[in-house]
Amino acid sequence: MTGFSRILSIASRDLPAAGVDCLLIGGFAVNHYGYSRNTLDVDFMIVADQVNATRRVMTEAGFTNVSVLDNVVFFSSGDAEPRVDFLKVDAETMQKLLANAVEIRVRGCVLQVPVLRDLLAMKVFSLTQSTARRMGKDLPDIAFLTVINDLDLQADIRPLCERFGSAEIYELIHKQVEGLRQP
Repeated sequence: MTGFSRILSIASRDLPAAGVDCLLIGGFAVNHYGYSRNTLDVDFMIVADQVNATRRVMTEAGFTNVSVLDNVVFFSSGDAEPRVDFLKVDAETMQKLLANAVEIRVRGCVLQVPVLRDLLAMKVFSLTQSTARRMGKDLPDIAFLTVINDLDLQADIRPLCERFGSAEIYELIHKQVEGLRQP
């Protein structure tokens, strides 16, 4: 087993066995909610104090810890396999996300993804942290997920922007969604 399937298997079997709760986020989560886009890595969310256990599992599986930043830990196997990113959050945030998470099957592996609203909140927040860098990925994800899932900009997206983003982010999303809804 190689590539994405191997990584997903580690996340569904080995990480939980080591006591690490993780959520599948990023491109695979976006794909689950109906917007198909390519991804070059696999993104997970873990509790920040579970980094050492995550590092141990990934190292035992043949991955190298490439980098550790404030909010994310990167792993690579050095061959043709995709990079694996673990976004770190506090335990309280993770518990809230896990309480609402949806169990899915991806490539034969059972994993959890955030509910759509939580995934969109993460993407809105990401846009506020690095708008220029995230415009090409998170903005289209939000816009397409909004349209595909028939969400209402005022009722569904504006409250997320008010809580996790800004009025400027809402306007960017609004413009993108309206553009997609035009015949």
